[in-house]
Amino acid sequence: MLGILLALQTAGPAACAPAALCRLLDSAAATNRAMMLTPGGYRAVVETETATLGRVEGRVEGATLLEQTSSTVSWSPDGGFAQHVVGSRSFPNAIPLSRIAFLRIGWVAPTLSGERLPLIARNAPGETRFSETLSGPLAPDIVVHPLASDRETYYRFSGGLPVSRSIDGAERSVISIEVTPVATLTREETLFEGEMDLDPESHAVVRLFGRFKAVGRPKRGMMSLTNLFEPRETLVDLVNQRLADGTWVPRTQRFEIESTSSRAWGYGNARRVISRYHDAEPLPRRPGALAIGSTTTGYSLTTAPRDSLRHYRGWRTHAGEMTKSVAGADFSRYRANILQPTGRPDLHRQGYDPGEFLRVNKVEGIFTGASLLLRLRDAAPGVALHATGGYAWSEKAVRGGGGVTWETGPWQVEAAGGRTIAVTNKFRNQFDNPVLGALVGRDSWDYLDRVGGGLGVTRRLDQSGSIAQVEVAGMEDRPLVRHMERSLAQWRLRENRNSAEGNYVRTRAVLELNPAVSPVYAQDGIGFRGEFEYGSGDLDYTRVEARVAVRKSLTPFIFIGRIHAGAVFADHPPPQQLFELGGPVGLPGYDYKEFAGDRALLFRARISYPLPMLDTPIRIGGGGLTLPSLSPAISFGWQTGIADVRNAGGTAAVRALGDKRDEKTGELITDPLTGDPLPAAVPTDEFHHSVDIRIGFFGDALAVGFARALEPGRKTTFIFAFGRQF
Repeated sequence: MLGILLALQTAGPAACAPAALCRLLDSAAATNRAMMLTPGGYRAVVETETATLGRVEGRVEGATLLEQTSSTVSWSPDGGFAQHVVGSRSFPNAIPLSRIAFLRIGWVAPTLSGERLPLIARNAPGETRFSETLSGPLAPDIVVHPLASDRETYYRFSGGLPVSRSIDGAERSVISIEVTPVATLTREETLFEGEMDLDPESHAVVRLFGRFKAVGRPKRGMMSLTNLFEPRETLVDLVNQRLADGTWVPRTQRFEIESTSSRAWGYGNARRVISRYHDAEPLPRRPGALAIGSTTTGYSLTTAPRDSLRHYRGWRTHAGEMTKSVAGADFSRYRANILQPTGRPDLHRQGYDPGEFLRVNKVEGIFTGASLLLRLRDAAPGVALHATGGYAWSEKAVRGGGGVTWETGPWQVEAAGGRTIAVTNKFRNQFDNPVLGALVGRDSWDYLDRVGGGLGVTRRLDQSGSIAQVEVAGMEDRPLVRHMERSLAQWRLRENRNSAEGNYVRTRAVLELNPAVSPVYAQDGIGFRGEFEYGSGDLDYTRVEARVAVRKSLTPFIFIGRIHAGAVFADHPPPQQLFELGGPVGLPGYDYKEFAGDRALLFRARISYPLPMLDTPIRIGGGGLTLPSLSPAISFGWQTGIADVRNAGGTAAVRALGDKRDEKTGELITDPLTGDPLPAAVPTDEFHHSVDIRIGFFGDALAVGFARALEPGRKTTFIFAFGRQF
């Protein structure tokens, strides 16, 4: 009797309840074991798309790097997994800093049956591994199966009711079971948490949707540098299909790791791997074969010759198609706590953009500060408070501000104000950023001091980040001058151009469609942005601006085109509202912002060819650290633009931008006949054209080359471009 009492006291909670759920799990476990022990298997063609994602502004998600791999695979419980890579191509589109990451992520899971789920882990092209152990808090290689014979040690279960789900684009009737890991393990294991959907007839696993996570006490010993950066969970969506002989094999598999930095309130980076199994068919069952029933029965990887990989043309999906078909929000329930919209209020020490707490420019010099973001979550659903402040060391000025936002469904309302530094450049790229304008180069941005505040309303139009936005604000613009003469790389910085001072009320409306179509993201399509701005007060003006971006992958070439158009309507337009062209601002081969006007048009086109060399990531040591491949490309660009004025007021505004100075010496440039200073910019009544050729790296994100203006008397100029400037 005493022994029974002790046993009752030490027994943990039941793994499942009620009894019907336990019987269902027993039946599903029997099916799982039968498939594990049945010789045979399958063969298929697997097409995998790996994307390094960048997320900005909390709404725009796109791939800065896309890789596609096509393989023929076979799996059998008595013979293991064999993979032969027959095609490979990549579409790098920016310096993939997120590749400087210490993570492994599932590439494929050969089967969803067995005592343990085996994953083929992959760091980068050509790097695969297969092991039975978990070393530190890494993305998993081996996961305890929810239907393993020892499942009650690791899992608790609930649910077990029939439901209808949309799985892989089709409505399916399944039995859904909630799987929860046991949190009190004495040693670290990688477990599944989420929804396990079963086939109503066979009780085979149809889908595992949720996350794999490291649970339990981590192994003792010194943490390696790579382990400090590795996530403890991987989001997964693994779907099975039934073949003609009744066996279940993989259909689609998605693995995703999201950044959990404090800036990741819809921001930051993610790594996504999606595989689709095509033409799956059962392997013949060999007479006398005996399934081993082990977690790992071997893995072999072979590849076709490099030339064959590059010239493979049997792709089943267009580049980016699989990535665009899903969204990070699909896993909202299973994202890290820091990304969850519910819970206790949480405070982040960083805000929306790195420029809020660190930037380098010719006006402020080095600006350092602090930025806070408080999400109230359950205390006030959808409400967040943000504040930032800092000091410009060369300018000796304090800037900062704060505000409150409220999100509900597709709507966001924001009230904010403060003292900021604003950029006057027009015809900007989607994701250009002046944060480090004076770190290298001569700072191709001009700035003004802006004080004020207002209210804005934004509506998300779709999952691609398309928005419609309206805002009203009271503003005061103040001109600024250069306080930092040389960049940190010792380049002489350009003078800051003049602005008009005044108080005004600004009304602004924006419509943006498909913003991820840009030179930054490897996503084909057409993107549009239209902007209307009206100022009333000391500064009176109406400005309209539009941008259309086109990107198309023409393997192996990549075409990118953009057209910008704009006009300012005012008797005396403020200089900061003018359009400026020249040099790094749209027309390479010409002087910096050589042309300006109150109406302008700019068209740019570029075609790039990735060179077949140096396209393999660089592995550092044996700890899993990989640096991005150089991915060199040669590209040709053509640009044409015009900037003109409508009236005498426009001419006066252009002249008010300032005087022309020598970029190397800073000396004033004067008219040789009159001795008067030459204007910094002039309007033009005709189109100007330029061409350039560049050698780019990291998918053309960092480039050097030469440009020439297509008119007599112009010299060929050297180009150093950072961030796909063209």
